Amino acid sequence: MSKAASTLLMLSVVAVAWSSCGRREQKVQPTSPSAAQIPQIPTARETGPFVVIGHLEHRDRIVTVKSGGQGPVYSVLSKDGKILFENLTGEQLKSESPEIHDFIEAATAGQASLSPELKPTLMMKTVR
Repeated sequence: MSKAASTLLMLSVVAVAWSSCGRREQKVQPTSPSAAQIPQIPTARETGPFVVIGHLEHRDRIVTVKSGGQGPVYSVLSKDGKILFENLTGEQLKSESPEIHDFIEAATAGQASLSPELKPTLMMKTVR
């Protein structure tokens, strides 16, 4: 009887352990805000010779980056839609608002093309 009791005890321990290891669904709260919670950028439709490349949001200002014939130009709006600067070159923006110019310089990705001096080179040495 002792063998039967120990077998029964062992089976019940295994059954309890097995049932506690089962998968349970966990409800996970989404961490990203929904589209309704993201504020929209108040931007005006461009009617001039410039094409809008993108917008950068900086504290209480919104910078619109546009492509122009002589390079990029920048327009700056306050968050309530008031025009602070319109169609300034990088140098003009630097003299008018160095803080925003520095922000744009830090946000710029740089050159994406592979010019001859930037082409990747093989850095491995061939062993013979």
